[in-house]
Amino acid sequence: MIELLKYLANNLQPEDLLKLAHFLSKNPQIIDQETLLHIINEVDGMEMHEIDKSQYDQLEKRFKEIDEIRQNSELYKLLKDNNIGLN
Repeated sequence: MIELLKYLANNLQPEDLLKLAHFLSKNPQIIDQETLLHIINEVDGMEMHEIDKSQYDQLEKRFKEIDEIRQNSELYKLLKDNNIGLN
């Protein structure tokens, strides 16, 4: 199994490998996490690391902030494009 996955890692496009990694992460009984990360990291331009809960929480908070900024920016643009003031 590991040899097959190494072969796939060397021959799949990064997007296809990411799809495979997503499938494997949803089916953890197929392969252990460390081997999966090793295979993904062998692909050029891709690197994944396991993070702990606090790092995950920080990333989640940051992405929510980014989403809020994006939404506010879109709202501001919409108001500006329609000549509506912020007051």
